[in-house]
Amino acid sequence: MSMKPPIEKELEQYTQLKIDLLKISNCIEYCEKKKYKEIYQNIALEYSKEMKNLKDTIEKEYQVILCKCCK
Repeated sequence: MSMKPPIEKELEQYTQLKIDLLKISNCIEYCEKKKYKEIYQNIALEYSKEMKNLKDTIEKEYQVILCKCCK
């Protein structure tokens, strides 16, 4: 069993959040009912918050910059 360095695990989590956010955004775009669109928008907002928190944590802990355009 190989152990991944901690930064790899966190980067995988960050990447998966991005993937999930893109999928949710797609749902918002194609959702016809306003009720469901609002639900997906709320989910996307929570994913965005979690991505920002994880990004900030990774950058602070490992002294790396994940995205210059986001600053």
